[in-house]
Amino acid sequence: MFSLLERLRRLSTIRVAAVCLLAGLLLVPAPTSAARQDQEKKKPDVPAVTPKDEGKLPTAKELEKDKAKPTVAKLPQAEATAELTLLVYGGRKNLETARAAIQEEGTIRLATDQGDLTGLYKLRSARKEKSWLDLLRVDLELTPSDAVSRGSSVPAIKYIIAFNGATVWSAQNNQYVNPRPDAEVAFRAQLSHEYGALLRYKEDGSKVEYIGHETVVGVETTTLDLTTANGEKTRYWISTGTPKKPGTYRILHAEYELQLGEGKPPNKYRIAYYYTPYRVVQNTLVPVRRVMTQNGKFVQEITLTNITYSAKLDPEIFLHLEQ
Repeated sequence: MFSLLERLRRLSTIRVAAVCLLAGLLLVPAPTSAARQDQEKKKPDVPAVTPKDEGKLPTAKELEKDKAKPTVAKLPQAEATAELTLLVYGGRKNLETARAAIQEEGTIRLATDQGDLTGLYKLRSARKEKSWLDLLRVDLELTPSDAVSRGSSVPAIKYIIAFNGATVWSAQNNQYVNPRPDAEVAFRAQLSHEYGALLRYKEDGSKVEYIGHETVVGVETTTLDLTTANGEKTRYWISTGTPKKPGTYRILHAEYELQLGEGKPPNKYRIAYYYTPYRVVQNTLVPVRRVMTQNGKFVQEITLTNITYSAKLDPEIFLHLEQ
C-alpha cells in the first residue's frame, strides 16, 4: 500500500485520460464499481451558494410571442429552436458583449481509480472571432478527498492548462510540463463542444440540424445536432416543452465523441447542465453546475460560486504562468 504522500505524488504526475470541458477539467479513468455509480446517481442537487440574480430574461409567455414573430416563424425548425435558445441565454448581441472576457471560479470533483480528487477551479477566457480560437486557461488546485477527511497537511496539486490561440501549454506546481496529446485534444474540445458553441453557431458558420423530440426525465426536449466548419459534431438536448406546457429553452445536455489516440475507439462524453440556484449575470443565463460522464461513468463535476463577465484579464495569463 502506498502512503498518502506517495499516492499524492503518483496522482500529481497527472496520469490523466484527458483534460477537457467547460468546462477544462482533468479526466482520469473512472471507478467501475456499481456502488460508485449508484452514489453519483443518488447525490442531491444542493447548490453551494445562492447569489443574487442580476438582470431579467424572457419568460415562457414572452418566448411564445417570440415564436410567432416572422423572424423566427419562417426559419427552419433547427434554427428557430437555436434562436429561441439564444434569447433565453440573453440574446446574441448581449452574449457577445458580456462574455467577451470571462472569469469563473468554483469547486471541482474528479473521479480517479485511487479515489476522488477535489479542489478549486478557475477558468478564464477571452473571446475571439470563432469559438475554437478563444483564448482559454484553467487553473486547478486539487487534493485527494481522503486527505481532506483525515485532516492531512499534504500539499495540493496545482495544475494549469491553457490555449494561447495556437497551441496548448501546461504547468504543474509552477513548472512547465508538456501536455499529453490526448489531454490537448480533450482540453480543446470544450471550445467547440460546450453549450456556448450552440449559442455562437451563426458566428462560427456552424450548421444546426433538427433530430427529433425526446422525453428526458419527464422533460420534453428537442434534439439538435451542431456541426462546425471543421466537421466536429455535438448533439444538444433543449427543453422545448409542449404547446400545453411550454419549455424553458435551456440546454440540458450536450453529447459528443472524441478519439484520444490513433487506433483507439472514440470516447463518448455527455455533459448535464444544472440551473439551480438560478443565476443571471449581466443579463445572461449561467448553468451553475456541470456534470460530465465518459462512456456512461461519472468523471467530473464543476460547481460555480463566483462568476465575472466583462472581466479585466491580462493577455499574458494565456501565454505564461502569470496569475
